[in-house]
Amino acid sequence: MFFIIFSLPVFTQVTGDYRSKASGNWGSSSTWQIYNGVAWVNATSYPGQNSNVGTVTIGSGNTVSLNVNITSYTIDKLIIGNQSGGNDTLSLPNNGVLTVNIMLVAVQSDGILTWDGNADLHLPSDAIIYNNGGQIDTDKNCNNSQRIFLGTREFSSCKGNGSYEFSFDEIESALPPPTSNGDITECATNPIQTLTASATPPSGAHVVWYTATSGGSPVSPTLNTVGNVTYYGESVDNSDSSRRSLFRTAVKLTILPRPTISVSSPPSCVFRLFSPTTYQLEVTVSSGTVTSTAGTVTNTSGNVWAITNVPSGTNIVVTVTDANGCTNQLPVTAPNCACPVVSPPTSGGNKSYCTGDAVPSITASVGFGQTVDWYNSASGGTLLLLDSTTYTPSGPGTYYAEARNTTTNCLSGARTAIIVTQDTPSTATIGPDQSIFTGGNAIFTVTTTNADTYQWQVSSDGGTVFNNISDGAEYAGTQSTALTVKTAGANKNGYRYRVVASKSGSTCPATFSSSALLTVKVRTVITNRRITYRVDAN
Repeated sequence: MFFIIFSLPVFTQVTGDYRSKASGNWGSSSTWQIYNGVAWVNATSYPGQNSNVGTVTIGSGNTVSLNVNITSYTIDKLIIGNQSGGNDTLSLPNNGVLTVNIMLVAVQSDGILTWDGNADLHLPSDAIIYNNGGQIDTDKNCNNSQRIFLGTREFSSCKGNGSYEFSFDEIESALPPPTSNGDITECATNPIQTLTASATPPSGAHVVWYTATSGGSPVSPTLNTVGNVTYYGESVDNSDSSRRSLFRTAVKLTILPRPTISVSSPPSCVFRLFSPTTYQLEVTVSSGTVTSTAGTVTNTSGNVWAITNVPSGTNIVVTVTDANGCTNQLPVTAPNCACPVVSPPTSGGNKSYCTGDAVPSITASVGFGQTVDWYNSASGGTLLLLDSTTYTPSGPGTYYAEARNTTTNCLSGARTAIIVTQDTPSTATIGPDQSIFTGGNAIFTVTTTNADTYQWQVSSDGGTVFNNISDGAEYAGTQSTALTVKTAGANKNGYRYRVVASKSGSTCPATFSSSALLTVKVRTVITNRRITYRVDAN
């Protein structure tokens, strides 16, 4: 057998890890040392005897014979070989049937996994075993009685014959799986971010991503919606794409939803005799817990929270924190408590317009003795227009109307949002002209964008006047992207067809496609004396 050296993963010891200190049986504590968080000390039990274990390393030229089953506890990683030189060996005794809860077995460049004779190694169904430059072999004649099982899966035998998926040679020659660069979990941003899974392949290889642990087609490992997805990375040799890892490395991407927060009752002043003036407000959140930089926060009912006893003139930031750890913040400007309460303006309605058209004006109404100032933000922000109930924005967006008392300049505690939306015109590109014989069907097609409503029209005068058509004996699909002219007669020769495309709810006018020509040909008739032959004319 042969081995090729790859780049090696780095394993840092943590409390409870084991390493070999001498050759011997796995089940003898004298074979092992354990890391106590500060130093390596002599073990009093063998790995997996009394507790779960992070990493077990066989090194320093030691040979450990696996002579015990480990089923009550789990070992995350077994590393055979510690790069110190010499042969670091795990051997399976002749006629042994060993069941061990080891989730990853890595054979490093100075490591050997060997069978003393015929023996079975049973690992968990979701375990991974790979060679990283070492050897997987047998001291006896290679045969199908030297085996590795993953659960009930007949993963490998020395020869790899019969129902066994891989031989020991194939495990040796396969690439190690890539090393995960870590799962990624983030709270959603606005606009939504894109997460990308990553993993580090062995030297001279690259990673190909899939959506399953086996099979499937390569994908781009990204996520740009709220939710989660797990991708599986496979190592692929840069020089030989058929040479890959036998296992894939899972990386999970998660975008968590942020809670929403809005003012449900605007800031209002609270005047108390012989006490400082304060103000209060109420917010509604989608979920989570509310805090404030000042004042007293109380959950009044469900997702409604009151912030009271805020000192007059103190601006605050209200924060909602969801159970998933995501937060959202709402800055609140303190009301002028020397003033009476000013109600927010009443919106004149959101507006829409078509690209190329003039941007429509938006309006807001207020009470007597009040006017409207326009801003680009729910609080703070830039003043866009002063003292007008009408505002004409420069383009689409969300604009905010703030009420102001024209005598005292007192302001409303909240601003009213009005949205201006720009609609995109529909496009319609008709397919090619159609030529058929009399009695045949012709199909005209159209390709559109920003459209969901279609009406086909026909012109019998060469394209001067078009009229709407409907489904029936002559036509089908008159309100779709594919029109069928049924059993066309010679009278339709020269007819032209076009489609009118539009978008429901759009302010943009309907779009007329160019027209396509229908040619209806009469089949040729050849007459020889009294015998008439009908033939197709091509």
